[in-house]
Amino acid sequence: MRIIRIIAPCIILLPFTCSLVCAQDAPPRLEVFAESGGSFLTNGTAQTGTILCVPVCTPSECPPCPSGALTSSFSKTGRLFTGARFRFTAHDAVEASYSYSPNHFSLQGGLLSPGPEATVSLGSYYNRVELISFNYVRYLSVRTRVQPFATAGLGTNRFSGPPSAAPGFVASDNGFQFAWNYGGGADVALQRHLALRLELRDYVAGQPGFITGTSHNVVPSIGIVFRLK
Repeated sequence: MRIIRIIAPCIILLPFTCSLVCAQDAPPRLEVFAESGGSFLTNGTAQTGTILCVPVCTPSECPPCPSGALTSSFSKTGRLFTGARFRFTAHDAVEASYSYSPNHFSLQGGLLSPGPEATVSLGSYYNRVELISFNYVRYLSVRTRVQPFATAGLGTNRFSGPPSAAPGFVASDNGFQFAWNYGGGADVALQRHLALRLELRDYVAGQPGFITGTSHNVVPSIGIVFRLK
């Protein structure tokens, strides 16, 4: 009876002890993720003196060249985002990622004409944006179900499109540009090896082609995280 009186409290406390030990386990070190969300790019401007206008003339007329400032615009669209994250401590991680969005880039500008200057569309050029990034991630909490984090990193982006989409003004591939990003989010642990991730990032780079200014690509996203080991 004395042994039963000793063992019984231990059996009752065992689930609580196990829960405490499990809660103190370090999170898995390696994970892969896949996310989707929106892609919202800011516009830029340029002067026509920075570009070469090559009008295609017909026997009856030559189309006018643009004058004054040109304005770019991007379509709002979705983004696919995937990568891997490695934790070298419970709170610190490094991440490599690739993302893609089919943003359409177009130009508007004024035309030289006998009458008042009119603003017209000069065509649509790039139709996709690719980003490769390497980030540092800092988790603010790792012992709770909701694990918020902040992140910042460097990388490169590229605006590109089909060759037939760029007559005269813009090359079909803008090449790789330096880019950096920052943001934050949170992992919601569904179980030890599976989590839901919500985050918001701003990717900062130059405008494509001859357009001046800085491009901000604001990306809210949600996805699944597979924690491997």
